[in-house]
Amino acid sequence: MEESLFERMRPFLGDLQKLYDRMAGQMELWEECVSLFPGKEILEEGDRAVREADYTQLYATVHRLKGNLANFGFDGAAESAMAVLAAIKAEEYDRAERLYEGLKETYIQITERLGEAG
Repeated sequence: MEESLFERMRPFLGDLQKLYDRMAGQMELWEECVSLFPGKEILEEGDRAVREADYTQLYATVHRLKGNLANFGFDGAAESAMAVLAAIKAEEYDRAERLYEGLKETYIQITERLGEAG
């Protein structure tokens, strides 16, 4: 029997009860939504912002990513994104860049797993 997308993504998900409640138990809708997550283009935006030291753009990109992650139950990755945003707000740019690299690695793992399910 083939594993569902939801089951494949469980290692990245946080509070499952909150996620079920948020999705009103319609996990097939959740699967449709997460399959539409931005791909590598969002990371290309973030990487470009880091290269250009454009922290306003990095903030906007990470904020958008955080929204997707938080809304669909990827709590750990959303917390990583919030840490990047906090570092940018505090003007701790070296720290923000290091945290962004960790977030990026996690997001790559998530999107690769999404791709495997497709």
